[in-house]
Amino acid sequence: MSSEATEAIPTRPLPSLDEQRLGASVVQLAWPVVVQQVSFSAVQLVDTYLVGHLGEDALAGLRLGGQVYWFCLAGMSAVSTGTIAVVARAVGARQMARADTTVRTALSLAALWGILLAFGLWFLSHWSLGMLGAEPEARRLGTEYLQASAIGMVFWPILYAVNSALQAAGDTRTPMAIGLGINLVNVVVAYVLVNGSGPFPRLEVVGSGAGFTAAAIVGAAMGLAILLSGRRALRWRPLGGRPLDAREAWRILRVGVPTGLEQAQFNIAFMLYTRIVASMGTTAVAAHGVTLAIQGLAFNAGFGISVATSALVGQGLGARRPDLSERATYLAARYALAVTTLVAAVLAVFGKQITAAFVAGEGAEEVADLGGKLMLIFALAMPGLGINLAFGGALRGAGDTRWVLAIVAFCNWVVRLVPAYLLAIVAGLGVPGAWVAAVLDINSRALLLWLRFRRGRWKQMRL
Repeated sequence: MSSEATEAIPTRPLPSLDEQRLGASVVQLAWPVVVQQVSFSAVQLVDTYLVGHLGEDALAGLRLGGQVYWFCLAGMSAVSTGTIAVVARAVGARQMARADTTVRTALSLAALWGILLAFGLWFLSHWSLGMLGAEPEARRLGTEYLQASAIGMVFWPILYAVNSALQAAGDTRTPMAIGLGINLVNVVVAYVLVNGSGPFPRLEVVGSGAGFTAAAIVGAAMGLAILLSGRRALRWRPLGGRPLDAREAWRILRVGVPTGLEQAQFNIAFMLYTRIVASMGTTAVAAHGVTLAIQGLAFNAGFGISVATSALVGQGLGARRPDLSERATYLAARYALAVTTLVAAVLAVFGKQITAAFVAGEGAEEVADLGGKLMLIFALAMPGLGINLAFGGALRGAGDTRWVLAIVAFCNWVVRLVPAYLLAIVAGLGVPGAWVAAVLDINSRALLLWLRFRRGRWKQMRL
């Protein structure tokens, strides 16, 4: 990575916990993460748009492949959450040398997980799509997409670790700039290879996977170059000590593993949930997939506030000011509620039109009609999603990840899966019934996470 590319990343002073301007600290940390996460969602939306015009089998294969990708996030979430909590504590306590050691260890853990993912995706993609209930043609196309994405899975965990470390230190603008850059890479590569523009071959779904991989490689290279430059609050010094410091690895994993398990169980539950939807046919899967892509956009907008809350709570606890952490969390919850309520209004009014923009070919009108209904139902979950993300982010930033795991697991398996089967299959409501169950899940999580936060046990968490 050239020095010019490194210089292109913003270098403004980092926001800090300012008791007099706490709301401004939340906003300064949150808005770049919102942009970054929306750019990551845009990667998926671009893929959905390009592949959706190849037909519903291609779209169903892509979206089911996306569910397998979300399962891969379990290990990434473990490293990312642990990194945010541990680095934020060190930054709050002004122990920057220790923070650098944590960064070096986090990158090593991320690289090991990425290599494991690459092998798993290449050899198990066809089997995993079968477990999701994909129909034969969608299964074949989904396998092609996942195998083309496998190399990129070596680099995505590294990028996640870089971003998490910088965010924990209060630098959310750099990950934002990286996110925008890799989205551009994905758009160009995927468009050229999906459609076969100019001298390039028409690879269809394989081209989408190639865009995903190219974006991951470029993003990881940018992130590592920035940490190596020494121009940020954190530095990556690959020769400054052991690549994997046992003590820091234990601190990261002690906080992060419950989050990894949370993500893993969520994805297993979600695979079963998707299996319920897939049993209703390719049209149902296609409409479900487009709605999930839009849900991801809404989720990532709120997730920006969640990440900011995690960083501020961790820094506050590191500085021995849990009162500031608590105030920051409630402010973040208000902002998240406002953002997600606005998104809910857009989905409720324009759901069908949004879905129609992503589908074409045979069955497009039917997919658009069904997608519009699903988005209207999902709009009812948006305010709860905002509350969920704010208080969940606060508890994870404090290291209280075991309780978050318990709450999320209960809601996924009891509040979502059981009603989904009863409403969609037994009561015959179809995919809309399954999405009603998702609304119950999200709103229940919001309530339980708020109750856990209100008890205040997170203030005594030690890492």
